[in-house]
Amino acid sequence: MFSDASNTEIWWTPTDLQFQEIHARGGTDWTTIILTDADGIAGQGEITSTQLSNSVAAVTARLANRLRGQRIASDDHVMQILGIDPNELEQDQRLATAVSGLRCAIADALAQRAHMPLAQYLRYTHQHDGDLPDKVRLYGNINRSLLPDDQGPVDRGPDDFAEMAVEAVNNGFTTIKCAPFDECKAPFNSTGLPRCAEAGLERVQAIRQAVGPDITIFVDCHSRFDLDSALALEPELRAAGGQWFEEPVDPIERSDDLRTVHEHAVLPVAGAEHGYGVDLFKRLLNEDILDIVMPDVKFCGGPVEAYRIGVELEPAYPGSVSMHCPSGPLSLLASAHATIAFENVLPLEHAVYEIDWRHTLLEPYERVENGHLILPEGTGLGARVDPAAVAFKGKSWTE
Repeated sequence: MFSDASNTEIWWTPTDLQFQEIHARGGTDWTTIILTDADGIAGQGEITSTQLSNSVAAVTARLANRLRGQRIASDDHVMQILGIDPNELEQDQRLATAVSGLRCAIADALAQRAHMPLAQYLRYTHQHDGDLPDKVRLYGNINRSLLPDDQGPVDRGPDDFAEMAVEAVNNGFTTIKCAPFDECKAPFNSTGLPRCAEAGLERVQAIRQAVGPDITIFVDCHSRFDLDSALALEPELRAAGGQWFEEPVDPIERSDDLRTVHEHAVLPVAGAEHGYGVDLFKRLLNEDILDIVMPDVKFCGGPVEAYRIGVELEPAYPGSVSMHCPSGPLSLLASAHATIAFENVLPLEHAVYEIDWRHTLLEPYERVENGHLILPEGTGLGARVDPAAVAFKGKSWTE
């Protein structure tokens, strides 16, 4: 496969754009795109963004019009055609989401043109040697299974968190993540540990008691604290059994506060799920704001940028990149290709038990076994969103 690609210029010309949307649970709809060329080669990407009030589709369609009919030979070529300042992408998440989805779809298509799985294509185009595994280790994010479903709120008591964690452990996950502090939102009326954090700590304690000492527990704070409360929370979280401290404050908007938290914390400080581009993630590590960066393939620039983040940062800061992915199966698959390509140390996030039919959305089906995602055989991503699933559970359209 390498000899074929090296002797022929690989290029691809998108002509058509289609959107697909499937309702997952509660307020979550997974939105994906398909870019197709005249020969029927189709690249796919995800543009879901639950943090944004307005759809990303219109921005994606506008940018896709710049790419239609262009002979695209690389991810760098995509960015040259789009002509967007990286600083603008750091500041505008809607724009970053649209660009990331388009870059993912084109990387998928180019890998198909090269007759390679996406992970192999990433390595080949960056002169990165070495064998690739056929599976990637995951950690189980139980939080989305505890968010409101289509019937309304679900129970989120300590026992409910513990029950979900035990189910994940019984299915082979050795690392669990929860987001237990939904009652909290800074600013608070008093200094020190806010009373609202006690319920979250009880949830972490319940998970620890249920899964025992050998399971790793990650804790996501969703930037719900300020400097004073984050400093007070960290030792309490350690005592409760938590083993990483994710975004007690926003690492991009409040980087100075998080640097101070990082200076005092014993737990590793993780975050930056909304960040775009390798330069941003490099700054967050170089300036001692984070121990672990969490690029999300939907926001960070797609799988090529995620791969570059891992390749650049892991040698300098081993174990510093853990990809964020509480999303649909297409994003998990793209994230897995990037993750194994840069030889990840930390596991990849997977939102477990959100819906019981999730695996049927891809063709072939998504395979999660014993805490690992098994990569499908085939070129590009190796799987696609099943049109039959979209017809049955969602909708598709063009813009």
